Amino acid sequence: MTSYDVLIAGAGPAGCAAAYDLARAGKRVLLLDKRTFPRHKACACGLTRKTLKALRYSVEPIVERVCHEIVLQQAASNASQRALRVRTRNPICAMAVRERFDDFCLQQTLAAGADLRKIEGIVSIRETGSLREAAYLHAGTNGVEIDIATAAGIETLSAPFMIGADGSNGQTRRLAEGLRTSGEATAAALPADPQWYARAFALEATVPYAALPATLPGGDSPHDLVFDFAPLPGGYGWLFPKGDHINIGVGAFAPADEAQLKSATRTLLAEYAQAKLGVATLTDSGLAKITGQYLGMGGFAYVPRGRVLLAGDAAGLVDSLTGEGIHSAIVSGQAAATAILASMDTGRRANVAEEYAKRLRPLQETLAFSHRAAQAFYKQPARGFRVMRIPLLRSLVLKTYSDGLQSAKLLGVLAKIVA
Repeated sequence: MTSYDVLIAGAGPAGCAAAYDLARAGKRVLLLDKRTFPRHKACACGLTRKTLKALRYSVEPIVERVCHEIVLQQAASNASQRALRVRTRNPICAMAVRERFDDFCLQQTLAAGADLRKIEGIVSIRETGSLREAAYLHAGTNGVEIDIATAAGIETLSAPFMIGADGSNGQTRRLAEGLRTSGEATAAALPADPQWYARAFALEATVPYAALPATLPGGDSPHDLVFDFAPLPGGYGWLFPKGDHINIGVGAFAPADEAQLKSATRTLLAEYAQAKLGVATLTDSGLAKITGQYLGMGGFAYVPRGRVLLAGDAAGLVDSLTGEGIHSAIVSGQAAATAILASMDTGRRANVAEEYAKRLRPLQETLAFSHRAAQAFYKQPARGFRVMRIPLLRSLVLKTYSDGLQSAKLLGVLAKIVA
C-alpha cells in the first residue's frame, strides 16, 4: 500500500489547481488519470479574465488570441435586432486550445512537486477512521483507501483526503455518493448520480481559416467571438476564433427536458457550420472530427461530506447560463486544497467538509444566480436581449461573465432584472 497526503482523481483544471496549491504547501500529492497528456478535450476554451486571474501562473505561452469584442445573436425577423456587437476596453477573454491548456497546467503542477499516474480506472473507495481522531493524520489506515486498476493489476493507495476532479463522466461523484450509506463503494455497483446533479451537452468541431470562403454566409467575421442563441432552445451556438482555426459548436446548457438536451446533435452542428461558415460537409473538408462532451450542472446545491471532496464538473459546477466550466474548476480545486490544508493544521483540527463548504459558498451563490438567470433567459431570449441593449445593464452582465461578481447584493439586483 502506497501512502500520500492527498489523492486526486482527474488531472484537468480542477485537479491541477488543487494539486498545485497542495504541492506548493509541501504535501505529497498524487494525480490519477485514465488519459495520457496531452489529450483531446471537447471545449471551446475561452479563458475569461476571472479565470486568468484565478490561475497561479501565466498561461500566455498557450494563448492564441485575445478578444475585446463579443457578438450576441438571436433569432429575429428584423436584421437590425438580430445581432448586438459589444466592444470593451479590457479583453473579454483569451482564446486557447483545451488540449494545450490542460497540458500546460499539468506541467506547471508537476513542476510544483505533484506526481501523476496513469490508471485504467478506480475499482473501489473506502473511508476509514474518524476526522476527529487525534491519530487521524498520522495513521495510513485512517482516511481514504482506493483500489485502482492499472496495467499491472489492482493496487491500493491511501491518503487522509481525496478530491474527485474527474469530470462529468468520472466515477468519483457516484462512488462518493455510495460512501454516504456504506464505508465502501465499488465501480461494479455504482449508485445513481445524486439528485442535485444535472447534465448539459455540447458538440464542437474545428474549422481551419484556410477552409473558409472569402465571405462567410452568416455575415460574421472569421475573428468574431460569437454567441448565437438562435440554433436551439436552452442553449446556443458559438464561434470561437483561435490562432489558425475557428472552434464552432452547439450546446444545450439549460434544457427544460431530456428532448432539449438531445437537441444538440451532429446534424444540427453540420447544418450550423454550413449556415455560419459555408462548410458543406465537416468530415469532407479535412477538418477535425466532431466531438461531444457532457457538462456537470446543479453544483450550487452540492453539500460536501466526508473526506472525498468533489471539484469542477464532477461537482456540477459548470455555469448553466454560459456553459463556462474552467473558472469554476480552478476556483473549486483551490478551495478544496485550502480546506484540506486547514484540516491538516493540527492546531485547528478542522472538519474538511465544513471547511470546503465555507470556501465553496461564494462560487455556489454565483452559480445559483446563473441558474435562475438561465431559466429566465432561455425561456424568453428576446427579453434578455432587451436587457443587453441597456448600456448600464449590459455592462453589469458582461462584467459578471468576464470578471465575476461576488457581491450578494449585486447578484440580487441582476436576478430581479433577468427574472
